[in-house]
Amino acid sequence: MSENKTPKFPNKYLVLGVFTFLIGSLFLLWTLGFLPSFERLWPLPISLIGLFFLYMVFFQARSEVYILFGMILSLGGFFLLLITTILSEKNLIKIWPGFMLITGISLIPYGKRKKKEKYKIAILIPAVAMIILSCLFFLFSLDIMGLNFQEFISIWWPALIMIMGIALILLYLFNKKRP
Repeated sequence: MSENKTPKFPNKYLVLGVFTFLIGSLFLLWTLGFLPSFERLWPLPISLIGLFFLYMVFFQARSEVYILFGMILSLGGFFLLLITTILSEKNLIKIWPGFMLITGISLIPYGKRKKKEKYKIAILIPAVAMIILSCLFFLFSLDIMGLNFQEFISIWWPALIMIMGIALILLYLFNKKRP
């Protein structure tokens, strides 16, 4: 008699590989001098919890609710890990749009898992909007633009109205019932 038993811990090589890669990355940061002390690794458990949530959803077929939490915790923890190890505190003022970018990126896999098209669109459009806005804010926080934000908005504010109109048209087209 042959029984089809699922292994108690499937994908163990994937989990072990990610864990080994993270440990190697930490030691490399330490040997290169970017990590003078291991106390700066406090965001690492945040990332690991996020990766655990993602593992549960994608490999253990758990509720999709954990995708958003997993993405925010893993990407946010990685972002904080960069700040505490490689980036200086002064750079945090310049990279604050990264938090918006992380949120927008986190919403994309969550929206793609939705079965109904209207729910998928209702999540993906704000996600793309957050990503675009964060990229726009990066232009100003990193001093890439020749204008300051107030000058830019005073010139380009009608474009925001146009973008909202396009978003509404896209919502109409995607929600329209097809014959």
